[in-house]
Amino acid sequence: MRIDAGAGARRRPISVTSLIDVIFLLLLFFMLSSTFTKFAEVEIVGGRAGARAPGVAPGILLRVNRDVWTINGLPVGAEGAVAELKRLEQAGAVSAVLLVRGDMTSQALVSAVERIRRETNLTLQVAR
Repeated sequence: MRIDAGAGARRRPISVTSLIDVIFLLLLFFMLSSTFTKFAEVEIVGGRAGARAPGVAPGILLRVNRDVWTINGLPVGAEGAVAELKRLEQAGAVSAVLLVRGDMTSQALVSAVERIRRETNLTLQVAR
């Protein structure tokens, strides 16, 4: 006598519709929560409290205001500023002071510091 165990219980197909919804929601979540900006580290070293600044005058005074950079009082575009800094560095300038003014955003400051350090060998100080 043959006993068929599966004759009474019929297998139903597994529905994958809800699985696709969950995968789509996870994909959407990760796409919206991820960022594509590159984070970088900018090293800023502060002086000790009460310590005097060295008496050496900087070779370059630099101000950054949105797209206009001012180098030693002369307005220069952002693209021409790096070329001017390189020219001054070749002329003998060793250090530069980046002056931070009221309407300068922190992102503009970080971008300017990164760009100056990446493209020149100047010793850069940030002053307020």
